Amino acid sequence: MISTVFKRTVQILLALGCVAALWVLTRPGMSEVGISYARPAPDDAALTVTWLGVSTLLVDDGTTQIMTDGFVSRPSLLDLLLRRPIATDVDAVAEVIQAYGIDRLAAIMPVHSHYDHAMDTADFARLAGGDILGSATTANIARSSSFEESRIVTIEPGKTYTYGLFRITFHESRHAPLATNTVIEGEVDAPFTLPAPYTAWKEGASYAIQIEHPQGTMLVVGSAGFVPGALDGVEADVVFLGTGGVMTLDTDYLSAYIDETVVAVGAEDVVIIHHDDLLGAFGSGEQSRVLPSFDKTSALELQQLVLPASLTQPVFGVPIAIGDGRVAAP
Repeated sequence: MISTVFKRTVQILLALGCVAALWVLTRPGMSEVGISYARPAPDDAALTVTWLGVSTLLVDDGTTQIMTDGFVSRPSLLDLLLRRPIATDVDAVAEVIQAYGIDRLAAIMPVHSHYDHAMDTADFARLAGGDILGSATTANIARSSSFEESRIVTIEPGKTYTYGLFRITFHESRHAPLATNTVIEGEVDAPFTLPAPYTAWKEGASYAIQIEHPQGTMLVVGSAGFVPGALDGVEADVVFLGTGGVMTLDTDYLSAYIDETVVAVGAEDVVIIHHDDLLGAFGSGEQSRVLPSFDKTSALELQQLVLPASLTQPVFGVPIAIGDGRVAAP
């Protein structure tokens, strides 16, 4: 006969399971949190930025293209939990290159070197052309993919690199202080064999990347971290702001983050990135239901912190114009 204690335990577990399922199912989608979508670029826009998930951005002035990260593979949750070997989905990279007309790529640069930023970089550069710019860790990850040495640029923070009309400057930054990243901190000191567990892609150095162009200037902050004073004297019209994990950060930290990024550069527009579910299907643009980036309260708090700048979210795969009026819809 089943004991009363066992029955009671099963009932409690079922109740907890129902509560957890209800919590997940009632988490808001990105269209429900109160952050407006950025205005699509007009057909004749001279400079555009297209968000392709996480903190991958395609920047295009009609002649030259540059990218951040280039992450389109989507290893599964089990791949991460079991630390199974993973590698770039080369077919997915080729499909994205074809679908988004990435045929004039001059440079690609990870904001730091975790797998969801740097894993696909070498294959993007190999198939679409262009140099890889990044830290010594990024360089060793590129070598792990047998990428051409002459096209690997180990950057110097504060130095400006020029491609076409683009001027690219890397400013020191930090990753968001998330406890889940403990096993992927540190450097990659030498190339490693692929495929490899996700823990092989260490953070290396993190950067806020300033991209200047005659049409406008932007700053890409891939993670919700900062170095105090690192952006003093830097200017940007638009900040692409990493928001992964913001709901776990306290208000004082979040306020300092905005002060040291958005306020410091005098931005008029802020576009959130890295808010989507990196374990979801490529192209969805939705946040995780289990670990959401935003609810209505946190979205409102961020909107208030960035004032007088506007806060918008990008539509996956839809270009935004830079330097052609405000990003936010009037």
